[in-house]
Amino acid sequence: MELPGRKIYAEGDPEIPQEFLELLTRMLTHHLENSTNPNYTELLNTLWAKGMTLIPDQRLKVTYAKLMQQEVEHGAITARILDGLGVGPVDGKIKQYLFHLPIDTFCDLAFFNALGDRVGCYIGETWDGVPYAPLLEVADRLHKDEVFHATFGMNNLRRIVATPEGLAEANEKVKIWWPAALDMFGRSDSDFSDVYVKWGLRQKNNEELRQQYIVDTRPMLEKLGIAVPADTANRRFL
Repeated sequence: MELPGRKIYAEGDPEIPQEFLELLTRMLTHHLENSTNPNYTELLNTLWAKGMTLIPDQRLKVTYAKLMQQEVEHGAITARILDGLGVGPVDGKIKQYLFHLPIDTFCDLAFFNALGDRVGCYIGETWDGVPYAPLLEVADRLHKDEVFHATFGMNNLRRIVATPEGLAEANEKVKIWWPAALDMFGRSDSDFSDVYVKWGLRQKNNEELRQQYIVDTRPMLEKLGIAVPADTANRRFL
């Protein structure tokens, strides 16, 4: 498949421009979901334990198990694509601090999925136009999976805020999870942000993606009765 006006490069294509190859490799090497990265495996182990401990309903635990299976598959997909680029195991620290926030309650886990996984719908999985065949072939499936993960989290938030106690907790916890989610998009003045767009590895730069996320996500939370803080409050990366 070749998109209008842009060549789609196959794995091992000798005509792949060097800058594009370097950017693609960088993007995927820094991508969280990589089964060769022991830090990702550690995160999955933590999330599995948290889900099985904190989720109060057995049916929801079954759904969560499907979500976690997809996370494992995503890691394997990234590792396979990197292997095709000649890149072996990665041992990179997970930089986004959202993934290091404490998950102490079901509400925390719901925000992790509702806001953290939702970022994946805008950055890591918006590869429907990427001009590299191995990534383009899985882009639609990866995006749908991330939508499922984010929807699961939002539905759990809906259950939580149905009680006065749950709504009160959500209104406190959103002060932590909202800025962390916005910071996942990275710095607005990133040296790589616009270059990724230039080569078709992203559709929009960091700030454009962040603003689209805000426009789409803030109303969803406010509809649940959650008072979303200002978009600059408690932010680390602007």
